[in-house]
Amino acid sequence: MNVVVEFAGISRVLTGVRDLSYSLEPDTSYRDLICQLGIRFPALVGVVITPDGDTLLPENKIALNGKRMIQDSEMDTFLNDGDRLTLMSILAGG
Repeated sequence: MNVVVEFAGISRVLTGVRDLSYSLEPDTSYRDLICQLGIRFPALVGVVITPDGDTLLPENKIALNGKRMIQDSEMDTFLNDGDRLTLMSILAGG
């Protein structure tokens, strides 16, 4: 299964990456993906990702396919092949 993770705002600054394609096992959850991102980009931990590495700090969200935000209660839901996820801060100003 393949998904694309786009980094916006502070997550882009911390990773130095605009977007990234991930090849994942079937039945990979949002929580699993966040854990993988924390391992690959340790600078995200404590700023975007919780210190335990398995969820996002409250001011950060995942947008799914540009249509809706993933809620905390959905972190154990499985991703789908072709999903496009945007990791963003909801505290960004303009």
